[in-house]
Amino acid sequence: MTDERRPDAIVVIDPDDREYALKVAQAEGVEVKEMEVVGIEPVLTITLAIFGTAAAVGAVAHLIEVHKGGQIIDLRPGAPKVAYRDKGVVYGTVIILATDGKVTVEVHEPKGLFGQVMDALTKVTVDVATAGIDAIGDAAKNAVGDKADVKVEHA
Repeated sequence: MTDERRPDAIVVIDPDDREYALKVAQAEGVEVKEMEVVGIEPVLTITLAIFGTAAAVGAVAHLIEVHKGGQIIDLRPGAPKVAYRDKGVVYGTVIILATDGKVTVEVHEPKGLFGQVMDALTKVTVDVATAGIDAIGDAAKNAVGDKADVKVEHA
């Protein structure tokens, strides 16, 4: 990035979401610049630097997050991805898949807590990845506390 200004927010998106992000940014009157990411492996995401007022930047960042959908954590053996966002899952929902069932976590206030809940669930599921669905559900309940509702479904 050649611009010397410091971005007000940095957002990472899938290339398929580029048009949506630019449209939302334009509607909110913020400036968006793609950041060049240098690395060894091919880059499969786009990093956007967002410039503007705090309210407009916050609105754009939130709308982009909502557009990404909910979070899937797939603990089943042979799963192609362990953690990914899915537009078919409502924003604010985390689904943890295991061989013997699934845990659905619905965040009460996703705008403020979704990221925190996702981080907490990602950390605890690593420790119980091979445990049964009940142990995963208990770990999820302990991790999120009163920030979300946790439902366990057996396969």
